Amino acid sequence: MAFRLLAVVRNRHFHSLLGNVIMAFFNVLSFALLVRMLSLSAFGEWVLFLATYNILDQIRTAMLQSGIIKFSAGTDIAVSRQVTGAAWYISLLLTFSFIVLSFLVYAIAYPYFSATWHFFLGWLGVMTLFSLPFNFATWVLQAAHRFDKIVQIRMLQNGSFMVLLGALFLMKQVTLHNVLYTYSLSLLITSIYCMIFRWTALTTMAARTKAQAIELYHYGRLIVGSMVSSAFLNYSDNLVLRTMLNPAAVAVYSIPQKFMEVIEIILRSFVATSQPTISAAANRNDWKEVSRAFCRYTGTVTILILPFVIGLLLFTKPLILLLAAKAYLPATDIVRIFLFSAILYPIDRFIGVTLDMINKPLINFYKNLIKLILNIVLDVVLVLLFADIRAVAIASSLNLLFAVIFGYIFLRRYLPAVNLKSIWRYGWLECKMLLSKIKLFRLQYK
Repeated sequence: MAFRLLAVVRNRHFHSLLGNVIMAFFNVLSFALLVRMLSLSAFGEWVLFLATYNILDQIRTAMLQSGIIKFSAGTDIAVSRQVTGAAWYISLLLTFSFIVLSFLVYAIAYPYFSATWHFFLGWLGVMTLFSLPFNFATWVLQAAHRFDKIVQIRMLQNGSFMVLLGALFLMKQVTLHNVLYTYSLSLLITSIYCMIFRWTALTTMAARTKAQAIELYHYGRLIVGSMVSSAFLNYSDNLVLRTMLNPAAVAVYSIPQKFMEVIEIILRSFVATSQPTISAAANRNDWKEVSRAFCRYTGTVTILILPFVIGLLLFTKPLILLLAAKAYLPATDIVRIFLFSAILYPIDRFIGVTLDMINKPLINFYKNLIKLILNIVLDVVLVLLFADIRAVAIASSLNLLFAVIFGYIFLRRYLPAVNLKSIWRYGWLECKMLLSKIKLFRLQYK
């Protein structure tokens, strides 16, 4: 029994899930604290700033994470070191360009920003530098299936922010400026930790080659377009709400996004483990295995999230009161719209991952770019017509439906074995296998 328990704890799926559970737990906890510590308007500004930082972070992640996994998974050590070294070279160039860009925007557009955003812009590029080492470490560790170490990284980054936030609360020093200082410090602490344990693979810089750097760049730029287009979906929602309604609307709209963390925990965990698996099969030209992996992951996650969607729908209002306060109850209908559309999240996400891993990132980019354009148009039109936050949520749901149909049609061109019946069959078989393992474990434990 002890050996079986140890096998479960050492399982990469378990570690990936645990890392995302930790990250989501601390994110929700810090969110709940900040909702109560800051005014509705100030919290809306913080949400928009954090979304801006996350876009820069996701550009860097898109440029390098998938490339590191694709070109180093299943390869020999020498090639892996060349890929990682080239990725370090590109990441440093990109990070320093972010720093320069943030100060240029600060200088050129100074008259157009408020005092709060003058402060935010001064820190934007610096934060990307603070977070680079630990972000890079997670990419390298993911390619090596070392999700146990990623758990430590996420616990330290999110946990340190919570501790520092608690200290601010006890000292009654909670302001937007101080919240940003504590967040930046948590990024720096985590990066130093990763460098001490040498998880950043910084020494591979010496092994980099020009050919690998060019290959990573050409592959990564397409992933960037896809991921940035996807990231701008939520950002465009927030921007439309802030400019066409008010910052308070941004704060209210952030509530359903936190509800979706429950779904994202499961989804991100399986996405993280699926990328190396699908990539390794694609590198072997084993297209049957790629199709099976896509169907298995998509079907399993779709079935697994159903109980959570139903539970969140039943207890939406009490959970909003627990997470925030009565002032955020207008988010109830928005949460329900998001939850009904959540059933399409897994197939949309795994279509994107699979297209990237089979070296068809351009298709995924077109899908997300059209989705973004459609989202902005629908957001503006529906808000002009109804002047209601729910209009933005409806626009997002329509975009998701479009993305699934578009992506599915193109994926079947390259993987004809993929179909809805196989997604359900492989997903159901995988869930039955998981249930049988749980039952067996419980019987042995008794």
